[in-house]
Amino acid sequence: MTHPRRLLIASFASSTLLGGAGFANAGASFHSLGQGIASAVSGDGSTVVGAGNGGFIWTLGGGLVPIGGVGAQAVSQDGSIVAGDVNVGSFVSAGRYVGGSWTDFGALGPAGCDASLSSTYGISGDGSIVVGLGWNGCAAKAFRWTEATGMVALPQMGSGSTRANAISADGSFIGGWDEGSGGGRRAALWSGEMFVETLLLAGEPGNAAGEGEINGLNSDGSIIVGQANSALSATRGPFVRRAGEGISYLGDIPGTAPNVSGALDTSDDGSVIVGFQREGFGGFAVFDATIWTESTGTVRLSDYLAGLGVAVPPTLQLAAALSVSDDGTVISGWGYSGFIFNQIAWVATLPGAAPCGGDLNGDGLVDGADMGALLAAWGPCAGCAADLDGDGVVDGADMGILLAAWGACG
Repeated sequence: MTHPRRLLIASFASSTLLGGAGFANAGASFHSLGQGIASAVSGDGSTVVGAGNGGFIWTLGGGLVPIGGVGAQAVSQDGSIVAGDVNVGSFVSAGRYVGGSWTDFGALGPAGCDASLSSTYGISGDGSIVVGLGWNGCAAKAFRWTEATGMVALPQMGSGSTRANAISADGSFIGGWDEGSGGGRRAALWSGEMFVETLLLAGEPGNAAGEGEINGLNSDGSIIVGQANSALSATRGPFVRRAGEGISYLGDIPGTAPNVSGALDTSDDGSVIVGFQREGFGGFAVFDATIWTESTGTVRLSDYLAGLGVAVPPTLQLAAALSVSDDGTVISGWGYSGFIFNQIAWVATLPGAAPCGGDLNGDGLVDGADMGALLAAWGPCAGCAADLDGDGVVDGADMGILLAAWGACG
């Protein structure tokens, strides 16, 4: 499986990012951000980052802001620090975006592999640690980066390739995969002072080698989600490991038989788990973004949103839910319109998110400044942040929503 943050089937070199079109109802909403992929949500739900024609940051109040680089893949808890990939001459390197500029990390060795030096996959909550895949020649290894140490390869059990897909917010656990002797990826967890590797799924029924990947962790690593590649259908696909409870398999959308499926991220308490599944191959494959809750089991995210009264554009197929905020109310991902290579970035909010959607400047208050922004956008304005009801026009209905939220947010 391609890593969740890198389900970039097509190049975005010629993509154009568009402002977010919103479809909202009683605290739930959907925002299409234009061509690209919305890779990650900050833990506090305030900020979404992604890749289109370079990296971008998106907020409800500020809309979409390009930040350069090749693409943004991960973001700190408060949205202030971004990790992603950046061009270094003719090469591509993992890097970090802080204070308006990118810093590249380079390769694990004196040279990379072809044009790639390294790739970012995850970041700690405070933004001080970045993890991903680094190259030493054409040997691929999971890395951990800090300003003090630079890029350091993580220990590994085998001699094949490894990759770090995710890190807990507190930096104590790193998840990813380790290539076994037969070439299969094994779900790998690095922890402890020396980041010793263990194989999380090894010995599970139908999966003696522990094949699969870890894709997401909560803030302290007590909840881990990913994808199991088992010989048995009962122990295959999306899984969650809760501390003290062992592995639980979440199943697929009822009535489907996907070729591959997995959990990609979790809310901090594990009550909301998001992911994807794919049926078929190549350009004929059908992807579905998924959401799991205790009450619903695994279902299509589009169906879940419809149940909340949220209209996803009818031509947009939600393909993968890549990331979810700590409280489980903000989800980002990618979809496609018509053809699978026409990828669209999107953000969905569930009830409880964005307690005052009229806070257009994101300062925590709905006040005269927001009123001024709404009036300045008055009239036809599809995709505007001020179009609070998502009907393509800023008008009296939007004014009513703003006035109803007047005052301090929350």
